[in-house]
Amino acid sequence: MYLTKKEVAEVLRVSVRTITTYMQQGAIPNPKKIGGILLWEEVELHRRIKHASPSAVEPERIKRGRPRKVLFA
Repeated sequence: MYLTKKEVAEVLRVSVRTITTYMQQGAIPNPKKIGGILLWEEVELHRRIKHASPSAVEPERIKRGRPRKVLFA
């Protein structure tokens, strides 16, 4: 069975945008493009989640923006 991006987001309990981020970071398996739609094999996704380290399932957040000023260095 195949899962859409929205269904993968529901399985992982994250937003659809986070799935895109996970794809870019390699945290989830690459999808297959079938009929112009990105689909993930459910078995492969669950296998990757089961054997993944916590950092692979929840990649480290990248702090964005300007660094804070250091008052006393």
